[in-house]
Amino acid sequence: MKILAIGAHPDDIEIFMFGFLCSCKQKGYKISTVIATDGSLGGSNDDNKLIENRKKESKDGLNKLGIPLFLNLPDGSLGNENIHTNIVKNSIQKVTPDLIVTHYYKDYHSDHINLSKIVKNVAGHYSPILYCDTMMGINFLPNYYVDITKFMNDKINSISCHKTQKPERFINLAKLMNSYRSAQCNAPEGRYAEAYFFEPSFPFSDIRKILPESSLKPGLKGLPVSLLILLKDSSIKPKQKESSVWLLRQSIFLTEGPFSNSQ
Repeated sequence: MKILAIGAHPDDIEIFMFGFLCSCKQKGYKISTVIATDGSLGGSNDDNKLIENRKKESKDGLNKLGIPLFLNLPDGSLGNENIHTNIVKNSIQKVTPDLIVTHYYKDYHSDHINLSKIVKNVAGHYSPILYCDTMMGINFLPNYYVDITKFMNDKINSISCHKTQKPERFINLAKLMNSYRSAQCNAPEGRYAEAYFFEPSFPFSDIRKILPESSLKPGLKGLPVSLLILLKDSSIKPKQKESSVWLLRQSIFLTEGPFSNSQ
């Protein structure tokens, strides 16, 4: 299984997608990462020096997942030229992913929005697209959550690699956002979750088989859940597990096992 994560800027993948990608890698999936812009507007240093520094930070931050591909498109004006679309398209075709993870098309940042629209236009008929959360969840209604608690320290370390960006602010935002997403799902205190949105479109109406399997046990069948991964901790007792099943907005019911649908 091949997963392609496409972020608009250096550090976007670390902030918004890192936990999910770690969970996929743990399942044996092949992870590829692409960074669309050069990040030249993310600081006050000389542009060329800043660009090189940010590339190094991205390589360090994504080291756990592999070496990212840099498209070097202009920061702040992504999508303003037709050639940008072709460059993004070529990067996707090199991977031929089973799933693409990228920004939401109603995000707060113009580069995020334009990248999302480009990805959908050039790849939406060939690969399903999973949209990551926005900063603090503004304009975002998720229908898929993943427990990233076991990867949270790795996520924090990856964000901290971006020294040019004063990473403490983004670490604090990620902790708050991922704690909030976990609380939305009635998870036990101290856990963290990333939130995503999948919009069914032909020919990809159901991507549950693409996602890493839930560790929910058949004994919990009948409990309403939604499209999500539950990477449950073995230290949680069975009764606690039942009370902390993560409820999402688009309900299905477990029948014979994880992700069995009784509609």
